[in-house]
Amino acid sequence: MSRPISVLLDEIQALMIHDGRWQSMPPSAEAMMSTDPFCINSMDFLAWLQWVYLARLRAILDAGGALPIGAQVGPYAEEALKTEAAQVTALIALVRELDQALA
Repeated sequence: MSRPISVLLDEIQALMIHDGRWQSMPPSAEAMMSTDPFCINSMDFLAWLQWVYLARLRAILDAGGALPIGAQVGPYAEEALKTEAAQVTALIALVRELDQALA
């Protein structure tokens, strides 16, 4: 049985903070308005994960809304972070677990 989505979101955030990957300054308003998948044209994966994906999932949970089904962020995480593979193994595993929970 998978863990609750809220727990996975908290664990991803805690791991990013622990690893020094949690950003204190949000991307610019222009970057946040990107319509490209994963905001690839305006921010790196970790910024998108924190400021867009995790934030939207938390907002949906807080509002009692329906979460997206079938998200596959894990493969993008692996590709985006492939140069730091050894340092992000746990983060990628949590993102993949979140994908499974949203299946």
